[in-house]
Amino acid sequence: MVARLIATRELRGVDRDFFFIPHSNWDAHNKLEWNLNTNLADLDNAINAFSTEMKTEGLWDSTTIIQASDFGRSLEPNGGDGTDHAWGGNYMMIGGAVSGGKIVGKYPEVLTDDGPEILERGRIIPTLSWDEIIAPIAEWAGVSHGSVKEVCPNIDNFPETQRIKASDLFVDLTG
Repeated sequence: MVARLIATRELRGVDRDFFFIPHSNWDAHNKLEWNLNTNLADLDNAINAFSTEMKTEGLWDSTTIIQASDFGRSLEPNGGDGTDHAWGGNYMMIGGAVSGGKIVGKYPEVLTDDGPEILERGRIIPTLSWDEIIAPIAEWAGVSHGSVKEVCPNIDNFPETQRIKASDLFVDLTG
């Protein structure tokens, strides 16, 4: 469906689109292995079909897919062969201009309860805010550096020294 909408961009008079596609059933309090195997296969098939279509249309280099969750999962299992809600999670980015194959941000050095970013039962304290992740994507999509605060209003609540730059996430396709 998204590929079909993108194909109508000239008719709609737009030069960029943003789509939100929900995918439920990740809340795996039980049957974690089955849930992951099923959901990851669905996600893989969807991303493969979409990226193939974007490449066919010559749009892959201007396409970015961001996988995100509204909450993380605990590192330690619960009693039901699953995990519980937590704070820190991860985001994955895929696209023709994405400089992939790396972890951006701070990965916890110690994953036990003794780690400085870990609370009880493997709940990770986030080291980056959503704004710090979205800001470089917004800049890549054409939002000027001076206007990023309109898109990410909480960005000034976090140290500028830890901010991710668009150049950390994307390759330069202009040169």
